[in-house]
Formats: sequence, structure tokens, C-alpha cells
Amino acid sequence: MVAWRRIATYCGFAGPIVSIGAIMLATIVAPLETFTWHGRALSDMGRYGAPTFFLFNGGLIVGGLLGFPFAWRLWLESRNSLERVGIVLLAVAVVGMIGVGIFFLEHTTLYLETSLHGLAALTVFGVAPFAGWIYGTGAALAGDGRLAVASFWLGIVHPVAWLGWLVSLGGAIDTGTWFAVPEFVAALAFGGWILSLALTVSRRADSEPDVSA
Repeated sequence: MVAWRRIATYCGFAGPIVSIGAIMLATIVAPLETFTWHGRALSDMGRYGAPTFFLFNGGLIVGGLLGFPFAWRLWLESRNSLERVGIVLLAVAVVGMIGVGIFFLEHTTLYLETSLHGLAALTVFGVAPFAGWIYGTGAALAGDGRLAVASFWLGIVHPVAWLGWLVSLGGAIDTGTWFAVPEFVAALAFGGWILSLALTVSRRADSEPDVSA
């Protein structure tokens, strides 16, 4: 059991690194006709037929799958019901991230008549901040001030990024203008929160006596 818990903790480090790393690499290698920061969304790099199709979508799927073992590890470490609600929401956001990779743009040309890409993306960006706030509230009640602050502030990054984008456009929603920027900022905030959780869990494990299971 100890070995499985350690592996699950490592998944908490690996998941954000894989997903964010794949996104960053895709932005570097994507040709200008398929992606630019000022004129495209991140998901355009995962559009069916794009040169970065496998890199972008594969990174989201693999990174998301790594999130499930870590969510299990967090559940074992949970100290109250609010932390557990936050963990469930974290898992829901991870499902959305995997969904973005599976239901890529124009997936209807290959399967399903209804596009589920928008719903998957909304699940990630809409649920992730609430996961941080609720988990952070539970951490505060458990006396873990440092983790609570990190959870709250990294959760706040999400609405601030989207609000800043809207303000820059004068309140007009235009997904073809700098849309990738708030998307990437929100992705960094979500990944950074998971990394902070993994670091906290790892430190707790190191402080515990080494017993075999």
C-alpha cells in the first residue's frame, strides 16, 4: 500500500508536467496557420488534421489520466468533508480535461454527431477554481493555512484571467482574439494547484514514520 501511495503522489507531479509541457511544446512547434496567441484558441492545436493533433490531445489525455491516482491519494489524506468535496471537483475537472483531448475540435467528422468539445472545456475552466476554493476552505478548517492560501489564490487566478481578457476586449466575447492567453493562464493555475497539493502530500509522507504495509 505504501508503494502505491508513493506512485499516486508521483502522478500528482507528473500530470501537470505532462499536460502543461505538451501545451507549451505544441505552441512552439505549431505552424502559424494553425495557431497564434493573438488569433487562435489553444484547442486549435488539437483540431483534427492539425500537425500538433497528437501532441496536444495526447498530452491532455495522459496528463488527465495521471490525475485519477493522485485524486485517490488526496482522498486518503483528506481531513474533512470540504476537502473531499474539493477532491471530487478536482476529479470532475480532470474528466473535462481528458474530454477536451477526446472530443477535440471537429471530432464530429470522425465520431458523434454532436460536438462535446465546448462542454468539456467549460467543465475544466468552470469547475477547477471551485475545486480550489472548496478544498482550500477545508484545508483552512484543518489548520493548514499555507495550503489554504495557495488553493484560494490559485483559484482566484482563473476568474481574474478571464475578466482581464474580457476587459481588454471591451466586454465583447471574441474567441478569435487572444483567447489562448486566459486559457493558458487558467491551465497554469490549475496545474500549479495540483503541483502544490502533490508537494504537500509528499512532505507529509516524508514526515511520517517509515512503516511497511
